[in-house]
Amino acid sequence: MYCAYINVVCKLTMNIRMDLEQLKKQIEAFKKESAEMGNIINPILDNFALNKQEILEVCQIGKFAYKIDSDIKIVDKPQPPNPDFIIKLNDKFIGLEHTQILTENAQKYFKVKTLLEYAEQIFEQKYPNINVLATISIQNDELNYTQKDKPKLAEQIADYVQLTILNNDFELPCEITSIKTTKHSQVSFSYKEKNWQAGYLTRERLKAEIEKKESKILGYRKSEKVLSELWLVLLIGSLSSVSYDLNKSENYQMESRFDRVYLMADFDAKIIRVK
Repeated sequence: MYCAYINVVCKLTMNIRMDLEQLKKQIEAFKKESAEMGNIINPILDNFALNKQEILEVCQIGKFAYKIDSDIKIVDKPQPPNPDFIIKLNDKFIGLEHTQILTENAQKYFKVKTLLEYAEQIFEQKYPNINVLATISIQNDELNYTQKDKPKLAEQIADYVQLTILNNDFELPCEITSIKTTKHSQVSFSYKEKNWQAGYLTRERLKAEIEKKESKILGYRKSEKVLSELWLVLLIGSLSSVSYDLNKSENYQMESRFDRVYLMADFDAKIIRVK
């Protein structure tokens, strides 16, 4: 019995050591990836005054570039009608256009999302020095309002979040099903959809999005910088109802007027070369 006990303890100790070694390797890999990602995106972040959406786009393309070839450098983020980014690889300048393939119900999602972003800004102004992560759910994932009513509604949501933090008794309007708050390093209002699962991306939907972007190629060719190639990166999979999931049984490869076309799942950075 005692020997059996010792064997169990030894096995547990070995497993713990193996888990610790694996954890150390994962941490080192994360540090290496973060450093290399920084080399790709920091020159753009440091040299351009970007808004929140533009910073997100830079990070998405940085993730893409790191996965494809860590030697890629993002050298410019020009204005239309130029491509979204100019990247450099092996002394070649490449125009890179990117877009997210959205579902038919995307407008409904963004109407709620933009309202919560507005409420987040109001909260920061009304309640300075309070950091919070507020997770907010909406009845039937839909909230109808006019632009005229938006400021008042956003302020009410900001106040509801503050009342939740204070644990005050109050009644939410029927349109808001719940607000949950937790301490955070900054102010962040998160939209929690009830029906967030998206459908699978079809070959036909992908083709339609590529053709829409191909209509802009002539303008890209007129870029001030001489471009050796034009690439298109299409994003899906944002863990919300606005985007699609990859279908493993679907053949997404097709021809295009772009020199290269990539399909990237934003959440796990899985990349498929379409052309």
